[in-house]
Amino acid sequence: MISMMSSTNPETGGARSRCIFGDDVPALVRDTAVNLLDQWRFLPGERDIHFSILPGGANNINLVLRHGDKRWALKIRETDASFAGTSVSAAIEAQAMAASLGLAPAVIAKCLPEGHFMSEFVEGETLRPQRIRQPSITPRIVDALKQLHAHHFSPRKFDIFDDLRGFMAGTAKLGGSYPASYEVLWGIAQRFETILAEANAPVGFGHNDLVPQNFIACSDGVKMVDFDYAGEALLAIDLASVTSQAEMSDDETTAFLRLYDPHLDESQIARVQLLRFVNALREVAWAAMAEPFMAAKTTLLEGWSYRSHADVNIRLAEALIRENPADELASKAGFVRPGALF
Repeated sequence: MISMMSSTNPETGGARSRCIFGDDVPALVRDTAVNLLDQWRFLPGERDIHFSILPGGANNINLVLRHGDKRWALKIRETDASFAGTSVSAAIEAQAMAASLGLAPAVIAKCLPEGHFMSEFVEGETLRPQRIRQPSITPRIVDALKQLHAHHFSPRKFDIFDDLRGFMAGTAKLGGSYPASYEVLWGIAQRFETILAEANAPVGFGHNDLVPQNFIACSDGVKMVDFDYAGEALLAIDLASVTSQAEMSDDETTAFLRLYDPHLDESQIARVQLLRFVNALREVAWAAMAEPFMAAKTTLLEGWSYRSHADVNIRLAEALIRENPADELASKAGFVRPGALF
């Protein structure tokens, strides 16, 4: 069953394309989508425009627009998107900059301050952990990250500890809950903050939210989406994020890091392991905050839930600190070799 809406072409006064929505698109989202197309004077022709939900995007609603053989992606923000610690204007600017480097879908239209925007729809495979770990994909991801990291992004600075604290504050406000071991692990993480701040490790344009589904393998390389947390940041954060969220083993992580920096040293490995631990806690805190607010509003990837995401990441954090004692990580992670790439 489908629902249809139509409007008038503001330039000619005549009828324009009908907007046809699937039943899973909420009424308020339909109204917002039609109003945005009117505002942007997006008039592709007389054919109907079909809207469907795109799974993923746990802080917003993503739609695919189809008009004949053309497709676009439309991101519709929550009324208060800042609850998740994002800057919607910086996110759009970051995606546009990444697109200029060939690393993201091009931004076609935007609405500020709300943060809604439309981009091209890129054809490709949305990656999952097992796929990222495959030798045919890993070098392509490293290449994309090195291209991104070679640039700087001044509109926003990103601090993973500040981000984590923001999620924890949101969890407290919204009544979310953590796994039993979280409090002890967070206590350990706080010991690492000063060490990283004083290390003066390389920084650059970071995506800072590299869960597997934010990579799309295309015919011309790997592209990234969802730049909500993008900003000038420690480059090791992206490397920690992608290796931990792809559930790489220590050997797989080392091989990945050596592809990025052939002169890999033990301090770089320790720095990434430390940030893998912190990032895993960040993912737990994000899920604890987002679940009570967003679980009923978004269409999630098959087999994924906020609770399962928290469970996977608390296990990652527990294993990381069990296999890499905190004192050992702390003693190594603060040293940065001259010429180190991260």
